[in-house]
Amino acid sequence: MSRSFDISIGEGDAFSVDVARHGDRATVTIEGRPYHGSLRPAGDGYELTLEDRTERLWLFVAGDTVWLHAFGQAWQAQLVDPVERSRATAVSGDTATAPMPGTVIAVNVEAGAAVGAGQTLVVIESMKMQSEIIAERDGVVDRVFVAIGDTFDRGAALVALEPLDEPEEG
Repeated sequence: MSRSFDISIGEGDAFSVDVARHGDRATVTIEGRPYHGSLRPAGDGYELTLEDRTERLWLFVAGDTVWLHAFGQAWQAQLVDPVERSRATAVSGDTATAPMPGTVIAVNVEAGAAVGAGQTLVVIESMKMQSEIIAERDGVVDRVFVAIGDTFDRGAALVALEPLDEPEEG
């Protein structure tokens, strides 16, 4: 069984976490780097083994907030809805960027096309979920950096916009 999450710690950027279970063991992949281990109940917490290191871990979950204490540190994390995050933050300024790693499944614009605020520019698939990357404002497509089937990392430029030419008053 495999599950994927987007997690944000503090005010930092969200990052992807994939958990794949293999019997009593698991592989936790954080931003593409795999960690092999297990998690077992132990008293009022858990015993976490990652690679060859075993530590006590305490965990409390309320809604989409997770409090975690392990390795002598404490963290508060938010589980992030990747669809909402892509709608809210994928376009900043003049360039639509990837909110998470994934694959392009549709490109709805081409260079030179006029677009309106809220118009879908690109559709991506990340963690088996489709997200529409929308234009934050009216503009003209300056450049499309991706094509259908392309894979990309979080933060990759997808589409660049330039302002609409305003008609001159005369």
